[in-house]
Amino acid sequence: MSGDTRLDFEQLPAVAPSYFRAVANFGSGLSKGETIPDIVARLNDLDVRAENLARYRKVCGFPRADTLPVTYPHVLAFPMHMAVLTHKRFPLKLLGLIHVRNEIKQHRPIRVDEPLDLIVSVGGHRDVSKGVEFDLATRVNDATGSTIWEETGVMLSRTKGGSGKSSNKSNAPPELGFTPDEEATWQVPSDIGRRYASAAGDYNPIHLSPWSAKLFGFPRAIATGMWMKARAAAALEPHVEREAYSLSVAFKKPVFLPSTVLFKEGAVDNGVNFALTSRSGDVHHLTGEVRYL
Repeated sequence: MSGDTRLDFEQLPAVAPSYFRAVANFGSGLSKGETIPDIVARLNDLDVRAENLARYRKVCGFPRADTLPVTYPHVLAFPMHMAVLTHKRFPLKLLGLIHVRNEIKQHRPIRVDEPLDLIVSVGGHRDVSKGVEFDLATRVNDATGSTIWEETGVMLSRTKGGSGKSSNKSNAPPELGFTPDEEATWQVPSDIGRRYASAAGDYNPIHLSPWSAKLFGFPRAIATGMWMKARAAAALEPHVEREAYSLSVAFKKPVFLPSTVLFKEGAVDNGVNFALTSRSGDVHHLTGEVRYL
């Protein structure tokens, strides 16, 4: 498309320079009538490194297999996400963006030994009550050019005129919306943010320590949203009946570290619903669903 900014990589870009740009860039925001420009990054023939994959499996709870965990392409593309979101044409401040929803579509399992083409893109936005939302899109193609995996991460940039609180106040606990067939207690340790960062390259300071989290207004470090999704995907694997499916989540309330939480899942027509809640059930940290394609 005319006007696109194209970033063509021969190898994954280093993440550290993106973090330096993120700290230095305060973001000008969107002026009236302005939107996020189209920025597209591409990398062809990426091979998966076995040692990195092994670390990821361990921290997220996936068993060894000949195919990638359904959430692992997100990690492969993460350096490209950072390059796009810290590009000089991207108008919003990266630090402070909130990942509110995430949907993955796996059209077929990905073998650990097959080369992959990665495409990451942003462009456009939506005005919402809390600020500005936009989609961070990732696509994985195989050697034939067929799309085998897709992800849409919905990101929120709060604005001064936006409210961080819902206008519909209620003291009633949230409803689960499904009947759980299984329930498991998870102990989420205080170092899970650092362990996930080591495996996935996501060194957001709000996940690493109480001291770095306090710089961004959190009393303690919080669990990484994509670790929660990956941990849920690992727990769901034995109950997913088809190879092609979508895995969607909404990130609700943060999990402060350390914590004890409950993972609940229940079979529904054409898939599985699940949630991560507090022990009392009064707080929903994550809700999601698997749907067969």
